[in-house]
Amino acid sequence: MRFSFYDYEVDVEGTTDEIVNEVARDFAWFGSNGDSGLKPVDLTLKLELADPHWNGLPSVPASVITPRNVTFRDGGRTYIDYFGRGLAILDDSRHACTMYSSDFDMLREMAYLFLLSTIGEHLDSRGLHRIHAMGVNYCGKGILLLLPSGGGKSTMTLELLKQPDFTLLSEDTPLIDRDGNVHPFPLRLGVRGSGDDEIPREMQRTFNRMEFDPKTFVDIDYFRHKLSAAVPVSMILVGERNLGDVSGIVPLSRPKAFKALIKYLVVGLGVYQGLEFLLERGIMDMTSRLGTFASRARNGIALLRRAPAYKLILGRDTEKNSRALMEFIRKSDNVEKKLIA
Repeated sequence: MRFSFYDYEVDVEGTTDEIVNEVARDFAWFGSNGDSGLKPVDLTLKLELADPHWNGLPSVPASVITPRNVTFRDGGRTYIDYFGRGLAILDDSRHACTMYSSDFDMLREMAYLFLLSTIGEHLDSRGLHRIHAMGVNYCGKGILLLLPSGGGKSTMTLELLKQPDFTLLSEDTPLIDRDGNVHPFPLRLGVRGSGDDEIPREMQRTFNRMEFDPKTFVDIDYFRHKLSAAVPVSMILVGERNLGDVSGIVPLSRPKAFKALIKYLVVGLGVYQGLEFLLERGIMDMTSRLGTFASRARNGIALLRRAPAYKLILGRDTEKNSRALMEFIRKSDNVEKKLIA
């Protein structure tokens, strides 16, 4: 199956249709049309639903150790050991990666995270950077809500998409260009617990994850009619959790807004970047990434030049939070229209 991620072409193959279809559901919006099959492939990913073959692997020391895996480097090949549960072999010369695991959920997550990391590098090279935020389009205007992992972006997104005047850019990582525009990067939506009763069960999947509790994912195809094209940013909101029942929105100074952008855009906190894939090339490669951080900072400054920033105070009542956000966005839009008139 072919995918096209902003002109980065990926072929995914597997020993079973089921495992390839899982990747297709995760990245459904990027499923390639017939024309992109004429383009040369940038990466081939092969998924083997089987135990790894450990015999015959090179005797080389570990180069990177993360909580989820250990990386080994041997010439033009990289071996990533998921603590015996899975193995990934990257071949630089062939632009190919083969992954092995007999655990279906494990293999699916390995593939998902590897693709996110690889695509992220491609996007960074184009000056198109991921930001850890919810991105929606309200009447042609981009709204960004910056929240930490577990901060309620998915719940807020589901509430906003029930409204006819909101469409989705990305629930978790929209893209920011050098002019302060927000580009779509829609993936499956993750919701905690057993899922959403209002969404058909066939559009939801629950998986065990490597490091966290099981999570239910809603297919982006369920929201395909609510997906947005790129739009200029018009508002930046930085979420602040509140233990009480307070919901509100107040202006936020540019220095404080930029501090949040450093966290969620420049550093990319909450954005999966795949240290095992970035660090395995050595210190010199990491040094070259300073240019990437500078580019992200430049894009963040472009955001602040185009849009005002606010602090969104989030209480324990999620419906109240959503109402406060929707009312504020609509009120701000009405005020802007009156000023223009």
